[in-house]
Amino acid sequence: MKAIGIGLTAVAVALLVTVWWQGFAAPAGLLYGAGTEEAEAAYCLAVAERISEITGGRGDARLEAHLDEQVDFWRPRAGPRPGLGRAALARDSTAPGVNEGAHLHLAVQDCAMRAVSFYGHRFAGFE
Repeated sequence: MKAIGIGLTAVAVALLVTVWWQGFAAPAGLLYGAGTEEAEAAYCLAVAERISEITGGRGDARLEAHLDEQVDFWRPRAGPRPGLGRAALARDSTAPGVNEGAHLHLAVQDCAMRAVSFYGHRFAGFE
C-alpha cells in the first residue's frame, strides 16, 4: 500500500515537472502575429487610432473615452516605429474576405483584454 502511494506521488511530481518545463517552450502568444511586444503595441495603437478616425469623435462618449485610454496605454509601449502597426493593420483589414469594421471590433477587444490580462492595466471605462 505504501509503495502505491509513493508511486502515485512520483507520477504526480513527474507530471507537474513536465508541465512546468514545457511552459518554457510555449510561444509568447502575441496578438495578430506580432513578433515583439513593441510590434503588438503598435498594432493595438493603430487599431484604436483607426477606430477614432472612423468615428471622428462622434461615437458614443464611453467608446470615445475608451479609445482615448487605449491610445494613451499603447503609445508609450509602441516603441520608436509605431507606423509598423498601421502597416500590419492595413494588411490584415484589407485582406480578401475581411470586413474592416468586424476586424477592428474584434481587435479593439483583443487589445483591451491583452492590456488587462497581461499588463494588469485597469481602464477607467471598465469600472
